[in-house]
Amino acid sequence: MEENGLQLAVRLGYHSALLLLTLLLSACATGRHQKLTANVGSVTSAAFATEMSRITGQAWSSGNSVVTLPNGGNFIPAMLKAIRGAQKTITWENFVCVDSQPVADFTTAFIERAKAGVKVHVVLDDYGCNTYGKQHLKAMQEAGVDLHLYSRWSWLNPFRYNHRTHRRILVVDGQIGFVGGAGLAYAWDGHAEDALRWRDTMYEVRGPVVSQLQEAFNDNWQELTRSRLSGPDYFPKLTSAGSLQAQSVLGSPKKAPDRIGSSFLLAIQSAQQSILISHAYFIPNRPMIQALMDARKRGVRIEMLVPGDHTDMPICQSVTQPLLKRLIAAGVEVHEFQPCMMHGKLVVIDDHLSIIGSGNMDQRSFFINDENNLLVLSPAFAKEQRQMHEHDKTRCKQLAHPDLKLSTLRHIQGFLGRLVQHQL
Repeated sequence: MEENGLQLAVRLGYHSALLLLTLLLSACATGRHQKLTANVGSVTSAAFATEMSRITGQAWSSGNSVVTLPNGGNFIPAMLKAIRGAQKTITWENFVCVDSQPVADFTTAFIERAKAGVKVHVVLDDYGCNTYGKQHLKAMQEAGVDLHLYSRWSWLNPFRYNHRTHRRILVVDGQIGFVGGAGLAYAWDGHAEDALRWRDTMYEVRGPVVSQLQEAFNDNWQELTRSRLSGPDYFPKLTSAGSLQAQSVLGSPKKAPDRIGSSFLLAIQSAQQSILISHAYFIPNRPMIQALMDARKRGVRIEMLVPGDHTDMPICQSVTQPLLKRLIAAGVEVHEFQPCMMHGKLVVIDDHLSIIGSGNMDQRSFFINDENNLLVLSPAFAKEQRQMHEHDKTRCKQLAHPDLKLSTLRHIQGFLGRLVQHQL
């Protein structure tokens, strides 16, 4: 009885704090998507490609290769190999890092390269990387790594702390890039083999589009240092590395109109056959929900993969439970990942357009955080992403209405969470 009473007190305290947060944040503006041109055709059309470039402000780049690296057991060694092989420059921006063996390995690699004369530039989010380890930060700075913390707390402007860089960008010698949604911690150091290891994906990028990733890093670097990285060490002449057409989408809500959410929205509105969504934090706004419902009315098949009980954000499940019921009733297949936390971020439209990167399908990614996605137009690459999705489905449970029951406290949590869902 004492344990149950303590648990209830903790839960009530949590909900009281959430209510206070609701009162403080419910008046915050959520922002708007860009106005999209109607009926641009399917994602295979030239009109779609032109409209996407208009809303992202980015040209499509040909001659690229993108290698899929599922789970930290694959992408951490690949990233470390690239870092250790750097000859001239390294740029790295990340949202979340926790003092662990992966952080120690990256730190050691950055230090070794800096001492060898490589110019190493690092941007870490002040909130997400607050557990990076002071000893690691100090060691990097003493070795000559040019390191900056993004959006540090200030009593003079406390609301600015709500704006984070959620990007994950690594560029080596201006020639090899990595994008995705993963951080560095023990949770990412494995192959999603148990409840303590997360399911996630990063991508190794080569070809002309890497210069767009470097410019994406420049966005916050210039904000922090008032200087741009330039010259052939950072922007070498890049030749064709493959056959993929791609572009980097920079989400920078403080400086430009919404691009992350608008690109998702245009892609969904253009779907003719299928939509595949595998996202860790699926809290779409009304325009996105309406676009999904309209797609179902057009006969588009929609499959979703979301986290199950192993999640770092239980409130997301409480918030989206009514929406998932609506989607299932509309014929959307919803699969819940069972073994561990699923932290991936993947959208595939009509087995032709793939959207990967750091941006979640939520309003925080659209209108508050800095993000970076990569769009790839390729049926071969889309097929590879679908195969990965199908493999993940073998570790899922397909949800039906009876599976979406919540306790009274979770219902309260969901109600309060929906009041501030643009902040989640």
